[in-house]
Amino acid sequence: MVRIVGSFAVESHGSADVTLGSRKARRLLAALAVHRTRTVPADELVHVLWGDAPPARPVENVATLVSRLRAAVGPAVVLGGRDGYRLGGPPEVRVDVDDAARFVAEATARTATEPGLAAAAAQQALRLLGTGAVLVDEADADWAAPARAEAERLLRAARLVAADASTRCGDHVTAVAAAAAALADDPLDESAARLAMAAHQASGEPAHALAVFERLRVALADSLGVDPAPETRELHLALVRGRRAPPGRTPPTRPPTGRPPTGRDRESQVLLDAWTAAVAGRGGLVLLVGEAGIGKTTLADRLRDTATSTGGRVLFTRCYAAERSLFLQPFVDALTTTLSGMSAPDLVAAAGLHASALVDLFPPLAPVLGPPAAERTSTDVATRRTFEAVTGVLAALAAGQPTLLVLDDLQNAGAATVELVHFLARRTADTPLLVVATVRVEEGHDVLALLGPVGSQLAVGPLDAAAVATLAAAAGHAPMADAILARTGGHTLFVVETLGGLRAGASDVPASLRSAVVDRLEPAGADTTDLLRAAAVVGASVDPEVVAGMLGVAAHVAVQRCERAVAARLLVPAGSRYEFANDLLHEILYATTPEPLRRAHHHRAADLLADTPEAVAVHAAAVHDLVRAARALEAAAAEATRRGAMTDAEILLGRALSHAEQARATGDVARVYLARGRVREAIGEYRRAAGDDHAALATARDVGDRHSEMLALRALGGHASLAIGVPAAECARSLRAGLVIAESLGDDAVTAEILGWSAVLSTNRLRFADALASSERAVAAARRSGSDTALAVALDGRKNALTYLGRFAELPPVLAELEPLLRRSGHLELLQWCVFESAFPAVARGDWATAQCRIDDALVVNRRSGHPVHESWFVAHLGWVARLRGDIDGALAHGRRAVALASSLSHRWFVSDAGAVLGATLIEAGERAEAVRVLERSLERAGPNGAEAHLLRCLGPLAEVTGSATVLADADALLGSIDAPPGSAWFGGCDAYLSIGRAHLARGDRDRAAAAVAPLLTASRDEGWTALEPLARAVADRAGADLTDRAGAD
Repeated sequence: MVRIVGSFAVESHGSADVTLGSRKARRLLAALAVHRTRTVPADELVHVLWGDAPPARPVENVATLVSRLRAAVGPAVVLGGRDGYRLGGPPEVRVDVDDAARFVAEATARTATEPGLAAAAAQQALRLLGTGAVLVDEADADWAAPARAEAERLLRAARLVAADASTRCGDHVTAVAAAAAALADDPLDESAARLAMAAHQASGEPAHALAVFERLRVALADSLGVDPAPETRELHLALVRGRRAPPGRTPPTRPPTGRPPTGRDRESQVLLDAWTAAVAGRGGLVLLVGEAGIGKTTLADRLRDTATSTGGRVLFTRCYAAERSLFLQPFVDALTTTLSGMSAPDLVAAAGLHASALVDLFPPLAPVLGPPAAERTSTDVATRRTFEAVTGVLAALAAGQPTLLVLDDLQNAGAATVELVHFLARRTADTPLLVVATVRVEEGHDVLALLGPVGSQLAVGPLDAAAVATLAAAAGHAPMADAILARTGGHTLFVVETLGGLRAGASDVPASLRSAVVDRLEPAGADTTDLLRAAAVVGASVDPEVVAGMLGVAAHVAVQRCERAVAARLLVPAGSRYEFANDLLHEILYATTPEPLRRAHHHRAADLLADTPEAVAVHAAAVHDLVRAARALEAAAAEATRRGAMTDAEILLGRALSHAEQARATGDVARVYLARGRVREAIGEYRRAAGDDHAALATARDVGDRHSEMLALRALGGHASLAIGVPAAECARSLRAGLVIAESLGDDAVTAEILGWSAVLSTNRLRFADALASSERAVAAARRSGSDTALAVALDGRKNALTYLGRFAELPPVLAELEPLLRRSGHLELLQWCVFESAFPAVARGDWATAQCRIDDALVVNRRSGHPVHESWFVAHLGWVARLRGDIDGALAHGRRAVALASSLSHRWFVSDAGAVLGATLIEAGERAEAVRVLERSLERAGPNGAEAHLLRCLGPLAEVTGSATVLADADALLGSIDAPPGSAWFGGCDAYLSIGRAHLARGDRDRAAAAVAPLLTASRDEGWTALEPLARAVADRAGADLTDRAGAD
C-alpha cells in the first residue's frame, strides 16, 4: 500500500514505513503515485526531483533511484524504463486514495438498498482519507496538486454518503458528525446541509435541523446574495410543518459490485444479510454445506469480495486433512499475517490478558508479547486459554473493523479447530464478526453435528435449468443446455468443466468430465502434466519442494512448472504453496494417473513426508502397504498422546487398527489394541480399554506371539481391569502369568515393569512384604535392562511401597533418582504420583504447608498429563491434610469436590477412596447421617472383590459411624490381614486404624481397641510420624483408662 494521504509512507504486509532510502527516492515514488494513471516522462521526474538545478546526468540518476526503489520494495512497484516510469497497479501495488474511491463508489451504490453496508464502506473511506491532507511533507510541491484536489473531492463524497447511509440505517450520531464535517469544510455545501437537517430530524432534534438551515441561509446571503436552492427550502418547509424529511440523496441506479454467481441469488442474499447483520454488530456463524465442487467456495469468495468492498477485514484459511493433528493450524494460517503486521501497541491491546496463550500459538509474536508462561497447566485449561486468546483477538480486530473469517473445507480440520469455531460462535454473537465455513456434506457429519446448534446451515445444491441455460449461452453453446443439464445433473463444477471442454474445441458434450479435464492438460505441456500428476498424489495442497523431490528436479524448476499450471488455470497460488483450482480437478487427475506411476509417487511421497506421519499413512495405504500405514498412524497417535490430545489419539489408533487388521499383522494389531487401551484408560473409558486389552491377548494367543501376550497380560493386571471391578487377585494372576513369559524371554525391561506395577498392586492389597520384595526385584531387573522407562516403573513401585508403609527414611534416595528421571523423559503419568507421594513425609511430621504445596504441584502435572482420572485422588488427600491440620471446612470442600471428580470417571479405587476420606471428615464434623450415606455408596463402589486397602478405608469409618457389629467384624478382619514387616503399619490407612479403635471403644471392647491402634502407635513412635502419634495415643489412652477403671471397680 502506498499512502499519499497525510505523510507519505509505504506499507508491506501491514507494516508501515518500509525503508526507501533517500528523500529523493521517496519523492520519486510519491510523484509516481500522484500521476499513477500515466507514464511519467523522465524529464518531468527530473524537474520534480531537482527543480531548476538538475545534476550532470539527470536521467541516469533517475534510473539509479528507480533501481534502488525496486531493490527496496520489489520490481512490480515501479515499471518502465529510461524514457518514463509509472507506478505498478493492483494487486501488487495499491494507493490509499484509490482504495478510498472504491469504498465511496461501493457506498454510493448500496445506499438505497443496503444502507448498513454502505455506511461501513463510507467509514472505511473516511478512515483512509483522514482530514484529506495529501503529502504533508511536500506541502509546497505543485506537482502534488492533482492528488490534493482528488482527495478533497473524495473526502466530501465520503462524508456525504456516510451521512446519507447512516441516517437510513438509524445511526444518527454518525450521520450528524459526517454532515457537520462536510459543512465545516464548506459552509455553503447545500447537499451537506440537507443531510445534516435530515439526520437531526431523524434523531428527534428538529430544532437543530432548523438551526442548520438558518446558518446556511445566512451564509449564502452574506457570501453570494442568494437564497438556498428549492430542494433545500422544500426540506425546511417540511421541517417547519412537522413532516418527515425525505431521503437525503438519490444514489445512482447501478447495481452494487460483485454480482451473485449464476443461479445463486438466494444463497448470495442469505450471505449478504448475514454480513449486513455482522456490520451492525450482530455476528454469527454460517455453514455453507454441499458436495464437492457444488460452488460453496465460489459463494464464500464472492462474500469475501463484498466484505472487502464494504470496508470489512477479511481473514481466509483452508483446512487440510494432512494437517489435522497440527493444533489450530487453520486459525494460525488465517491470523499470522494480520497479527505480524500490527503495531506493537495494537498487538498488545488485542492480546489483552491472553498474551501468553497467544504466544504459545504464534511464537513469532514473543518479541512483542513476551515469552509464553513457564508454568504449564492441564491440557484442558491450556486449550481453553488458547480458545479465549484467539476469540479475544478476533473480537478486538472486529471491534476496530467489521471482520469476515472464512474457513474453507472445515470438514478436514482437526477436532480442536472445530471446537474453537463452536467456542467462537457462542461468544461473538454481539460482535461485528461473521464466520463462514464451507463443509462437504459427504464428509462433514461430525462437524455439522457439533456446529449446527450454534450456527445456521445454508445448503448449496445443484444449478437449476435456468442457470445451466445461462451458463451455456454465455459459453456459446445455448442449444446444448438441456443435454448438459441431463449429463451433469446441474452439478456446478461438472457444468463448468463440461463447458470448458467444449470451449477448448470438443464438438459435442464430452463423454465424461474426466476426458474434459484430461483435454485441459495438453496445452500445459508434458512437464507440467507430470508435475500435476505427482502433486495429485500428494494431496490438495501442492508444496513445490515435495513435488520436486518426487520428480527428481530442482525446487525452482518445480515452481516454474507450477506457475505454468497457474497460467493454465489448473493451480492457484496459496501462500508458499499452490492448490488445485478445484477439488474435482485434483480427484480426476489422481484417478487418470496410470496405476504403476501412481504407486511409485505414493512410495516416494511417503519417504519424503516421513516427518508427517498422518501423510505417510495416507500414501502407504494407497499402495496397500498397510503395515507402514498402521505404524505411521501409531506414531501420530503417540505424538497426540504426548500433547494430551487423547480424543485425536483414539481416532488415529482406530484407523491404525483397521489397517493392521486388514494386513493381518497380528503383532501390530495387538500392539495397537494395547496403545488404544492406554489412551481410553487415560480418559476414563475403562470398559472399552479392558476390551482392547482382552482383544490384544486373544490376538497374541491365536498366533502364538509370546511377546504380545506378555504385554497384554501386563495390561490386564492394570487400572482398566481394576476400575471395572475385576478382582485384584485376578489382576495379580495376570501379572504373574506375564512375568513368567517375560522371564522366559529374558526381557528384563518388561520384567521390571511388571514387578514394579505388582508392587503397587500389592500395596493396595495391603501385602507390603510382597510389595517390598517385588520392588527390589523390579529395580534390579531394570538396571540390568538399561531402560529408563523400566527403571522409572520399578522405582515407582519401590516408592509406592515405602510411602504407604511410612518408611520415610528410605524414601529420599528413591525420589532423588526417580523425579529427575521422569522429568527428563516427560513421563507425566508417573511424575504426578512421584510428586504427590513426596508430600507424605511432610504429612507425617506435620509440615502442612510443604505437604499442600507438593500435592498442588502434583495437580499441575496431572492437568498437563491428559489423565484426568487421577485428579480426584489428589484432591481427596488435600482434604485429608486439611482435616489433620484442623481445617474441617477446607477438608469438607476438598472432599466433596473429590467425590464429584471421581464419580464423573468411575474408577472404583478413586471413587471409593474419595468417599472414604470425605466420610471420615464428615464424622469429625458431626455430620453422621451424611457420612453414612457417603461411606455406604463408597463401599458399594469398591465392590465385594475390591482391593483390600480401598475396602478397609471405607469399612473402618463406616464401622465407627454405624456401630454395626457386622461391619466392624469385616473391618477388623481386613485390618488383621495387613501383611507388613514387624513394627510397621499402613501409613495411608491411619483413618482405618483410628476408626476401628474408636468403634471398639464405643462397644466397650477396650482390648480390641488397643490392639487395633497398636501397630499405628508403634510405627508412629518408631518412624517419627509426629502428626499421627497423638491421634493413635488418644485412642490407646482411652482404652488403657477404661481398663484401669474396670480393675479398680473389681
